Amino acid sequence: MKTPDDLEFPPDFFDPPATRPDSWPDNPVLRRAVDWLKSFIPPEEWKQRRERAARRLYLSAMGRTDKLSDGRFFDTRDSFGWYLFLAEALLDHIGNYDYVFGSRVVPVFQAIGRDLHLLQQVGGIKQRVRRMVTKDRAQPNGSLFELLVAACYRRAGAQVDFVEERPGKAPTHDMDITLNGQTWAVECKRMEVGEYGERERLQIGKLWGGCGQQLANIERNTLCRVSFRIEIPSVPSDYMYAKVHRWLASGQSNMVWDDDISSGEISELDLRPLQKVLATDFVLGSSMRILELLTGRYLRHANYRTMLRTKPGDNPRYVDACDLAVVLHWESLAEAATDAKARDIRKKLSEATAQLPDGRPSIVHIGFEAVEGDRVERLRYEKIMATARQFNPAGKQLEYVYCHYFVPESPPDECWAFDETTQWCAINKSQPRPLGDIFLVLPAAADNRTGPHWQE
Repeated sequence: MKTPDDLEFPPDFFDPPATRPDSWPDNPVLRRAVDWLKSFIPPEEWKQRRERAARRLYLSAMGRTDKLSDGRFFDTRDSFGWYLFLAEALLDHIGNYDYVFGSRVVPVFQAIGRDLHLLQQVGGIKQRVRRMVTKDRAQPNGSLFELLVAACYRRAGAQVDFVEERPGKAPTHDMDITLNGQTWAVECKRMEVGEYGERERLQIGKLWGGCGQQLANIERNTLCRVSFRIEIPSVPSDYMYAKVHRWLASGQSNMVWDDDISSGEISELDLRPLQKVLATDFVLGSSMRILELLTGRYLRHANYRTMLRTKPGDNPRYVDACDLAVVLHWESLAEAATDAKARDIRKKLSEATAQLPDGRPSIVHIGFEAVEGDRVERLRYEKIMATARQFNPAGKQLEYVYCHYFVPESPPDECWAFDETTQWCAINKSQPRPLGDIFLVLPAAADNRTGPHWQE
């Protein structure tokens, strides 16, 4: 691999291993989904999209980002190409795999591969997938969610047909399903992570950026943990600077505080656990593994900001050595912040109901990633039930609402992990509930709990 200005990939960069080691077995279920989805893209086009995804990933690892990148590893204009690139990488060129983002993608693709024989019997499936990989490549999450819902009904024995869209004409629902002699209209809505959390992260950058840079400039390995009691935009702009200055002036190895704004601790960070591992292994720079080695623990969906001075390996995404680290672990405990992030389904439910036909029993499925923390998801669960019980479908024959909480996770010792919580609420209930098992990603054979993921 050459310099960032002259980035070229070797001819075998995307090839599978000549001999697959026992530690990296093939995954036929995932491969079925990848091969099927790639079949909707001309081979030359896929090669170009795959190389663009890899180029963006590696230039980002080298710190070579442009104004359009927004700090992301991938081009949001082709999110589907990025998803497919990650799934293929886990199968055949794992050095290109991103563990954090892959945990959001691979379980969904694997669920599609597991039920591919059922999905291929769905009416209109080819047109729906073709639209996802081309016209809707920037926003494929909604289409992927529709595939998961369609597969769920097929597993229950339903006939499923996607409804042809009529742009510029009357709105249409997503699919018709017939189960046990009853026909239903089904509409699916996929919610994305809200803007409030992103605003928090931007504000943390302003509060901590100068402090972290100062600590890096004086080469002080530092670990700072902060739990904010008030909304982060309300924190004084010099608040974290004052904490860092007070700690440095004290001459102590650590300092603890507890005031009306936050509680926290700042201390010297011990690099030896990371350096011991790096003496024999490479560690992916943007991974939960390196954060676990730096902080001493792994926390699901925790928030970090890091400044690391590292020596890259032959693969620039992996760290060969590290001699300086400044790490901030932060969380927002303010009730107002939790409430803002626990977005309700009211808007999506209203949008979905507007697309339902008149005079037909109907169902709405709403899915979202539950990655804002257990406190947020616990409150969201309560909000959703309250909204659904009070919801007025405005004359539509809406019978049931199903909600699907997707919980991707990137443990330090696994390629991915995935959890799922479901809930349902009857609205009109003139018909028996059509689905009992409504898990979309977790297989039926999995040891699924009865309660939500935050009750583990």
